[in-house]
Amino acid sequence: MTPPARSLVCLRCADIKQACDGGQPCSRCRRLRLPCHPKSLDAVSRRLELAAGLPLDDFTPRAVIRRVQTGCLTCKKRKKKCDEAKPRCADCRRLCLDCAWPRARQSRDSPGYRRRSSAETDGGLAVAGTEGIQAQAAVFPEVSEMDFASSFDAVSWNLPTAQQAWMDDVLGALSPFSNSPSASIASESLSLYTPSLVPDLQSPDDRALLNHYTTIVASVLSKLSDKKSVNPYLSHLVPAAMENELVLHCLLALSANHWHKLQPRLGSRRHFHQSKATQLLASLLPDVDKSSVGVALMSCLLLCMADLFDGKSSGWKLHLEGAKRLVATLRHERSGDITGHYRFLTKLSKFLDSAATTSTCRPPLIDETGEGSALDISAATPDDDDRAVYGIPKELFHLVDRVNHLADKRSTRVDPSSEKLFRLEAAEVEHQLERWSFEYGGLSQAVSSLSPANDDVLHATTAYEWALRLRLHQIIEGYTLTDPNVTQAVDCILDSVQKIRYGSPLEGCLVFPLVMAGGACSQLEHRVIVHDRLMVMERTCGFGYIYQARDLVEKVWNRRDRTEGTGARVNWARIRFEEMSGLAVF
Repeated sequence: MTPPARSLVCLRCADIKQACDGGQPCSRCRRLRLPCHPKSLDAVSRRLELAAGLPLDDFTPRAVIRRVQTGCLTCKKRKKKCDEAKPRCADCRRLCLDCAWPRARQSRDSPGYRRRSSAETDGGLAVAGTEGIQAQAAVFPEVSEMDFASSFDAVSWNLPTAQQAWMDDVLGALSPFSNSPSASIASESLSLYTPSLVPDLQSPDDRALLNHYTTIVASVLSKLSDKKSVNPYLSHLVPAAMENELVLHCLLALSANHWHKLQPRLGSRRHFHQSKATQLLASLLPDVDKSSVGVALMSCLLLCMADLFDGKSSGWKLHLEGAKRLVATLRHERSGDITGHYRFLTKLSKFLDSAATTSTCRPPLIDETGEGSALDISAATPDDDDRAVYGIPKELFHLVDRVNHLADKRSTRVDPSSEKLFRLEAAEVEHQLERWSFEYGGLSQAVSSLSPANDDVLHATTAYEWALRLRLHQIIEGYTLTDPNVTQAVDCILDSVQKIRYGSPLEGCLVFPLVMAGGACSQLEHRVIVHDRLMVMERTCGFGYIYQARDLVEKVWNRRDRTEGTGARVNWARIRFEEMSGLAVF
């Protein structure tokens, strides 16, 4: 192809050293709608005019800059590029922002457009103003009727089961605009920007913490193996956090607690939210009534979890005492009729209370046999809340109460008669441990009631059962390592643990079995298995008490190695009590 003559090259193509076809106008200027003039004309004056942005003559067209007007209102307000993904664009979903969209423009050929144009022509702006006032009247009564300071019952607790679109579901369920047809029509006609219902989330760190809770922490807390099931840590706690500032501070404190190992810079936010939540809870407790007892109990439990899962703080003991009183108040205020989210909170209270008994070596604080009890642990059919909170059959889990109640009575073994009574009670606990699954028809039937198609539940249940047997043996006979029962228990625990896949939701049930096996193992390969699994769980679970549990078994191994050959017994429970009082093994 013969290149065009230099005299036919246009000024713009020559200025950017672009190949020009020499047309009038050239193909590039025609495609970009740019003024096209030959370079042979007064080049200096042309360049000055082009640099100044002046037209070359009255009939020269300007370059057309097309701007997209269909992005969401939030990105437009932030002056950010929007990917126009509906119903929520990527930026709004990532930053937990409300994503509002402008009214869809009608085509000029559509009947609606012609009717609206004729109405505006006949009535002018008065009609449009009247429509705007009527639309506002349709919207704002919906907002005023939604009392955000109302009772705990006003929160919407029914969320879709899809966990991957949590924020779409939560904000959709909470927003008063999305539940009303009239409000929806008015919002479309006026292009109203829906205000955020999340209180005081201006800090990017707080937005990140809320997103971290909903995407990571809630999944770690839940032991549900079925992804289609509703996670109660999302469906019950997140809507309450959207409605109540106290619950929000507690939720963000728990999220920061989970993240503080990998994100140390968020430690200040953790202390801020925990301090703020404690102050708000202290001001609420003197005036707790039927409408606020749910918020108080939920906040108390979240603060308890933040301290309990930290592994170093002993504040969870005080929060458990407060939860006990609030559960009693809840039963009294609701006359024993505890359903829905209140039932979940009661179950969570009982779970945390029993989880702490291994550290206190005392019976649980909440009296399960008390009058008006809302939690029947002998229920034959567990629901999703039971599966999410316990992971294993709760009948087995709550046997830890009996085992640790027996540990509290060790000091009464002062003479042969008291020793005999102690061993009789120990035999009764052992009998319960042997027969806990008989009412289901055996262990396999008990596990299938939780998850018929998941073997991890069976292996976690087996590991926990053998850990209870080992703990009961230590309470009765001491911490010797040479007993055949100890060797059998360690082998069965580690065999079951190794059959559970890494990252399984049931890993949260393995801390107690791993600590029991690590404190009683005598072989190097057993230590390697325990150490490896705890290090993996530090990444998959992430809470601080996992790190502390590994530190505990390493201290036991180091002292056992130093005292090898002396006949001294290393007691893991004494080390935990004297040096790691904030650690709860469950």
